[in-house]
Amino acid sequence: MTTVSNGTVMTVVASALSRALTISEVQDAAGISCNILMNPIARPPEDVTPRIMLLLGERFPNEPITLDIARAAPFSFFGGLAEGARFADDLRTAIKLLTKNCSVISDQLELAFQENSSEAKIVSSHPMNHIDNGRSAEIGSASIARLFSEFLGLSDCFKRITFSHEPNCDVQHYVDYFGVPVEFNASEISLILKPEKLDEPIKQANVELFNYVQTHLSGVKKQIEAAKEPKELKALRNAAAENARAGLFSAVSVAVAANMSVRTAQRIAAENGTTVQGLIDKIREHRAMELLRDNRNDIGSIAFLLGYSDERAFRRAFQRWTGQTPSDFRKQLNKAIE
Repeated sequence: MTTVSNGTVMTVVASALSRALTISEVQDAAGISCNILMNPIARPPEDVTPRIMLLLGERFPNEPITLDIARAAPFSFFGGLAEGARFADDLRTAIKLLTKNCSVISDQLELAFQENSSEAKIVSSHPMNHIDNGRSAEIGSASIARLFSEFLGLSDCFKRITFSHEPNCDVQHYVDYFGVPVEFNASEISLILKPEKLDEPIKQANVELFNYVQTHLSGVKKQIEAAKEPKELKALRNAAAENARAGLFSAVSVAVAANMSVRTAQRIAAENGTTVQGLIDKIREHRAMELLRDNRNDIGSIAFLLGYSDERAFRRAFQRWTGQTPSDFRKQLNKAIE
């Protein structure tokens, strides 16, 4: 199981509750209890944030929710990276700290710093961006922009912003927030910087504190790695994957394949913030996306291969996972290839 910093999750949960969503609604969307969601030392599964953001997007369509969250988010959102960036010599060094240690925020988050003679940019990617139509990516990009201006005291750093998805509200909201042109349906998610800003010094630069933070972050990453998936949960996940290849999708079959009783399997899953059925559905989701990439696979056949009683049941499940119908997901893939 890949995980995310709870500073990120708590920020999104707080926003959802402030908009009058109930605890029950948030828990149902996340798939885990609020005891885990609001535990500052926990690292929930990575799909928690996009699933809550998907619910917010459905409940408040066309509203600049992501930008509102970024405006209000505490800098603990960055899991300690903000403090480190503040002690860097200049913006370039701060950016390198962020990109090198971005796994502290999210296991699968990738931040890359690219620089040449004419342009510099931070490129972001995450395999779960499709779940909430890039809303989580918008929060991340908007939070980085705010980090630079408010926390580091470096204003007017950007030339333009690009997102690989469609806008979730009127584009003018994004332009007003970032203060630069914002492009959607681009080839990548990126923050394009003014090259001359990279050498701009940070007022609170401190070599000793910066080195201390780097050492601390290295230790944090080792702790995160050590705390990753217990072997019992990994056994269940592997059993679910093997069963899926054989067309078996029941909790009982997973427990048997993992040499456990159903009760033990459910307990282990619950202790790790999920359910056996949740593990099965996650594998179904990933398998569905693989099958949809091949246009020769019709929707009905995919539903059968994934163990659904009929095509309609599969469509409902896929829309719950991704916020899209299988047909819409396939159209988006084909469009990207074109």
